[in-house]
Parts: sequence; structure tokens; C-alpha cells
Amino acid sequence: MRVGVTGASGMLGSSILRKLSDLHKVYATSRTQGVRGKNIDWDCFDLMDLDLLSKWLDNTKPDVVIHCAAFVNIDFCEENFDLAYRLHVDTTRVISDYLDRNEGRLIYISTDSVYDGKKIGSYVESDPVNPLNNYSKTKLLGEESVGLIDNGLILRTNIIGEKHGEKNSFAEWIFDTLARNEQLNLFGDVIFSPMHVLDLAKVIDKIIREPIFGLYHCASANHISKFDFGIEMAKEFNFSCQNIKKVSIDESGLKTARPKNMSLDVSKITHALNYRLPCFLDAIKSMKLNKQIIK
Repeated sequence: MRVGVTGASGMLGSSILRKLSDLHKVYATSRTQGVRGKNIDWDCFDLMDLDLLSKWLDNTKPDVVIHCAAFVNIDFCEENFDLAYRLHVDTTRVISDYLDRNEGRLIYISTDSVYDGKKIGSYVESDPVNPLNNYSKTKLLGEESVGLIDNGLILRTNIIGEKHGEKNSFAEWIFDTLARNEQLNLFGDVIFSPMHVLDLAKVIDKIIREPIFGLYHCASANHISKFDFGIEMAKEFNFSCQNIKKVSIDESGLKTARPKNMSLDVSKITHALNYRLPCFLDAIKSMKLNKQIIK
């Protein structure tokens, strides 16, 4: 198949390129070039230039587009709503319209933070949304155009993985801090369902072969607090846990509001794909394995 990938030099995009390029022709786009290899064609441009985006779609004629591109810095989105809107909403609308006209498929990578985090227990797809910040508001608005087309798929997720360039992921920040034997403050009152990008790429590969459409949660099969996640990472990588301190997000002084509960129920996608999603310990093991491969 002809597969387009936006945000292809990022943490998730890079894993998708490595996973899919063995079997498919992959058309990758980002501001800067990332993973290279057989069956990967790069075209670097600003995705928010909608004319260039339309030309890229016309030239590559993808059967499916995996739309990973996003501003993941929550504070940046809070201060730059217009830019967040242009990337998360306008580009998604253009891609949706193109694929709808040409009977293509769209896989839109969304976020677990569209909920306000006040629920007791994990969120299911039918739960009401109430985003607390501009990042999650614009990602949610981006879902709307995907939901309007027959061949659209929205995956709400929370990913971990290795850093790319100067950007550091949450899990990589934990690893680096533990490796330096420095104090690490982690929220004991924020829970999430982290999935490694390698594992999400495997799920996306399966979805390309066995299509599903609509809205699905795609995350780890269970959840954990960010503090306990740090403890489990320390154990897996044989670091000391003594420097890990449990703190509350209420006392963090963060500029931008964030939900406390981001845990996702993945029963729907598990049944639809007949596929066992990994747990958070698998995500940590995948990170360790990937680090060994990179070395």
C-alpha cells in the first residue's frame, strides 16, 4: 500500500516508518528528515502550509495517511492557540477531505487528555469529553473532521519512547535523571496508560491490514501513577529508587491545567482487533529493548 505519515521524524513517526517500510511504500513528511531506508520517500515542508499539504497529497496519492504531526508542548499550545489550531485542526481537515474524495483511509493520532480527569476509573470512548487546555482542545477539534468521513479512525493514546533530536519524552527524562542519580519528583496523583511507540506501531500495522473505523482508545491494558511508573522504570533498568520523590500535581505550579486521571479502557479495540494490548510493564520493557538495539 501507499502510506503517508505526517510528523514522521518524531518519536511515533520514526517507529511507524521502521515498522511499515518493509511491506509498504511510505511517504514521510516532517519539517526535518528522519529515518531513511528502502521504501521511504521524504518530502520536508511546513504542514501548516495547506497548499503544500494539498500538493503532497496529490503527488503521493496515499491509500492511507497516519496523521502523527502535533505540537506536544502543552505550555506552547496554551500560549499559541492559533498555531495549535492550524496544525491540529486545519491540516486534519485538509487530509480528511482529500481521503474522503479519493476513498482513502485516515488514522488520526489523538490524546488521552481530552477528558477532564475527574472520573473514578478508566475512561471509555462514550464518556463525555472536557479538555482542560489548548493542546487537548485543538486535538479534540481535529477529531471532528475525521469522524465525518467513512474511512476515518481516531486513536486516543498516551505514548512513551526515546527522544528524537533535542526533544525529551517523559520516559526518557525519567531515565536520564535516574542515570545521573539526581532527585526525581513524580506525581503520585496523576495516572495514565502509557504505551511504547514500538507497540503502537505494531497495532497500526495490524489496523492497516485489518481496517477498523471510528473512535478507539489505544493504550496500555492497565494504568499506573506517574510516581509508580518511575519506580518500575528504576527497577527495570537497575537504578536506585531512593531519589524518586512522590509529589502532587496540585502543588507543582504548572502553568497549564492538566487532568489527573488519563487512564483509558481499551476493551473496545481489544475486541475489534482480537489483539491483546501490552501493559505498562511491557512499555518499559520495550523501552529497554529499544535502547539495547540502538546501542
